[in-house]
Amino acid sequence: MVFSSSVFIFIFLPIALLGYYLLSLIKQEWGIRVQRLFLVIVSIVFYGYFKIEYAKIIVISIVINYGCALICQKYAKTRIGFVFFILGVLFNVLLLGYYKYFDFLRDTLNHITGSSFEYLNILLPLGISFFTFQQLSFLVSVQKREERVAGFINYSLFVTFFPQLVAGPIVTYSEMMPQFEDMSLRKFNFDNMSRGIYIFIIGLTKKLVIADTLALFVSNGYNLNTYGLAAAWLTSLAYTMQIYFDFSGYSDMAIGLGNMFNIKLPMNFNSPYKSASIQEFWGRWHMTLGRALSTFIYIPLGGNRKGLARTYFNLMVTFFISGLWHGASWTFVVWGCLHGIVNVLERVFKRGLNRIPRILRVAGTFLFVNAACVFFRAPTFGKALAILKGMASFQSLRISQVNQIVYDGIFTYPLSINLLYIGSLLAILLFIVFFTINSVEYLQKFTSTVGNLLISCALFVVSVIHLSRLSTFIYFNF
Repeated sequence: MVFSSSVFIFIFLPIALLGYYLLSLIKQEWGIRVQRLFLVIVSIVFYGYFKIEYAKIIVISIVINYGCALICQKYAKTRIGFVFFILGVLFNVLLLGYYKYFDFLRDTLNHITGSSFEYLNILLPLGISFFTFQQLSFLVSVQKREERVAGFINYSLFVTFFPQLVAGPIVTYSEMMPQFEDMSLRKFNFDNMSRGIYIFIIGLTKKLVIADTLALFVSNGYNLNTYGLAAAWLTSLAYTMQIYFDFSGYSDMAIGLGNMFNIKLPMNFNSPYKSASIQEFWGRWHMTLGRALSTFIYIPLGGNRKGLARTYFNLMVTFFISGLWHGASWTFVVWGCLHGIVNVLERVFKRGLNRIPRILRVAGTFLFVNAACVFFRAPTFGKALAILKGMASFQSLRISQVNQIVYDGIFTYPLSINLLYIGSLLAILLFIVFFTINSVEYLQKFTSTVGNLLISCALFVVSVIHLSRLSTFIYFNF
């Protein structure tokens, strides 16, 4: 199920909230367990809405991970405990490897060896990378004796809580479950509900009104066969803005939904295009993924504790895996490696770069991110290189291609109108991205006033009007 769908907004969410808070009226211990079980059940319904197979996969994953964690805890510091820890890690790696990378490996082998291994066309469960990382994190914490395994319902709720299930943030057990254990948070809270609805509607607007509008331009742009300067830059900028408002919108909605249930989810998106370096960018973009990669990859490899050469190597491995985590394609790997290379170069030339005015470093970082995003979106290397070549074709403007990018399949407008439309839209979005505070900062200043209520209602109406052109979140694919 998608947050930005009529089924979710008008049916699923009201039922989930009503049921959850009605059960909070039961003060006995069994009522607490039933309330949490209800949230687990609706979360699994949410996950398995598109395909029942999704629900089966996540339930099996939860049962096996919980069993391994339980044995690890019971037989801590023994061979049995360590064996089940390894089995749990292998299960998660193989689960992710099979569903996400099996056909990718077959494709790679076919190209290298000239063979024709058959494709299985394996169903990719939504957000499998997210709930797998989350459970792997818990298993490692149990092995280190940093966390303790509680009841099965609590563990299931930690994994399945629907606001963060399919696209993050990647939360830890210690971030989530103490909040569900706090009895004061079981009951309806007007302030939290108001804050949650406010930020949810902002995220909904970002997704439906902005990101999905840009999605049309991006789709048209990537369907072109050749690119002049205008088409290449408009296509790349449209996607860079689309993924920003798509993921930012999802993050806002996740935080908002958490607030509706009196749960504070960690911040996962913090104006990344304002970054003055790629290192800063990754401290602002998908923040919990960066934390997970640091915990599982960078630090175990030695981090920055074994000299500069080893630090640079560790960074490249981490970014290589980051690219592969985002998608089973070599274009994603190249995207990740490009970020790794620039991150290393920034460290090498740190002293000189720090002398450059911040505004120029922010502009340079954004231009790099925009160019690298071409590999993130392109289906093939050929398509990515064609767009990048077009971005450097200063002698071939080919401005008439703008009509093809803006065309919605229904109405045809003069070139001047299309130029004004897409140019103004991108200029406004760039201004918002670089020069305004973000929605989380707005939330920190939020108060339940008539003005905010009217703004929320207006944005909601506009968003609902755009529901008919629904598309899934980009990060659902990961």
